[in-house]
Amino acid sequence: MQNGQSYQRIFVVIIDSLGIGATADANHFESLGADTLGHLGEHFRVRLQLPTFQKMGLGNLHPIMGMPSLENLHAVYGQMSSISTGLSDRESQWEMMGLATTAEPDVFIDGVPLEIAINFARKAKRPLLSNSLMNIRTALKDYGLEQLTTGGLLVATASSSSVWLIAHEQTISVGELKEDCQILRKMLDNSPYTIENVNGLLFSGNQAANFYPQELYKFPLAPASPTVIDCLLEEGYAVKLIGKSTQFFGLDHNEITGNNQESFVQLKELIEKKFTGVCIAEVGEIEQFGKARNPEGFGTELMRIDHELTKIIDKLQDDDLLIVTGNFGNDPTYPGEKHTREYVPLLVTSPQIKPNISLGGRSFSDIGATILDNYDLGDKLPVGNSFLRELFSAY
Repeated sequence: MQNGQSYQRIFVVIIDSLGIGATADANHFESLGADTLGHLGEHFRVRLQLPTFQKMGLGNLHPIMGMPSLENLHAVYGQMSSISTGLSDRESQWEMMGLATTAEPDVFIDGVPLEIAINFARKAKRPLLSNSLMNIRTALKDYGLEQLTTGGLLVATASSSSVWLIAHEQTISVGELKEDCQILRKMLDNSPYTIENVNGLLFSGNQAANFYPQELYKFPLAPASPTVIDCLLEEGYAVKLIGKSTQFFGLDHNEITGNNQESFVQLKELIEKKFTGVCIAEVGEIEQFGKARNPEGFGTELMRIDHELTKIIDKLQDDDLLIVTGNFGNDPTYPGEKHTREYVPLLVTSPQIKPNISLGGRSFSDIGATILDNYDLGDKLPVGNSFLRELFSAY
C-alpha cells in the first residue's frame, strides 16, 4: 500500500467488555475504581498471556503483570471514551458509527401500556396471558402451562428496556412469532416510548418443572437517523456484520448466538473473499463472565480471543486495515453485575504499518469518521475526528 492510498477493506473487531480503566465520568455510572484489564491482571498475575494484544499496543496503554509495554510495535494504538448516556452494545456501536445517544431508553415497569397491549393483541389475533415486569423463569413457571393450553402470548417486560413475547414451540411457528415481534416493534417505534429490544422466545417442555427456553429472536430499536453504515451502503460499498453487530443497524433480524468461535470462523471466511467496504464484528460471548463476576472465565476467554486475533492478522492483505477495540468495561471483580464505564483500547494494524505511534485519547465516533475519510465520504456525515492521516504516516 502506498502512502495516502485508501484501504480497500476495514475490519472492526469489538471485544465486548474490554475496559482499561474508569473514565472521568465513571462516578455517574457507579463505576469509580473499575478497571477490567487491570483487575484481570491482578487476578491472573503472570498466567494472563496476551501476546497478540501486547504486540498491538495494549500493554503500552495499560501495562499489567505479564504484559509490559513494548518499544517496537507493528501497530498504532490509543484509547477511546464514549459520550453516550448508556452502557449497552447498541449505544456503543451506534456511537462508533456516528450516532451518539443522549437520552435513556424507557422501561415498562408496569408492563406494556394498556392501549398498546390491547391494539397489539388485536393485530396479533392472540390473547395476552400476562403483561408485567418479570424474568423468563417466572414467566414460564407461572404462565407456561396456560400458554401451552390456550396458545395465547406471554408478555414480559424487563428493566433492560426490553419486551418479551413468549410462546411454546408447539403453539406458534417461528414465522408467526417473528411476525408478532415485528408488529409490536412497529407499534412501539410509532409511540412516544423508546424501547431497545422486542424479543421473541420459544420454549419447550410439557409441564412447569421442565419448561425450557429454546430459540431467541431479537428485534432491536433501529437508528433514528443515518449512520456511517447507511452512507457506505448508499455509495455501493459492502457492509458485513458478524455476531451481535448484526442486530443494531436495521439491516436484518437474525438469531444472535453470541458464540465467539462461530464469529471468528465467519470473520476468517470473510477475509478470504473479495469485497470493498467494511466488516464490523462484535465478539460478545465474553460479556457473560463479566456479568457473572467471574475473572477466571473472563481472562481465559480473552486469551482464546488473543489466539484467534493472530490468525486474523495473518490473513490480512496489504490494503486491509484491522481496528480492534472494546465497547465498555465489565470489571469481573467489581460489585454488582452491571457494565462499568471505562476507557477502551483502540488498536490498529495493517500488514505494512511499522512504527510505534500513539493516537492518544479519542472518541468512539472517531472510528466512523476514519472509515468515511478512507472512502472519501467525510462530507456525507460529519462525525468525529478521523485518524486516517496518522495511519498513513505510519508507513
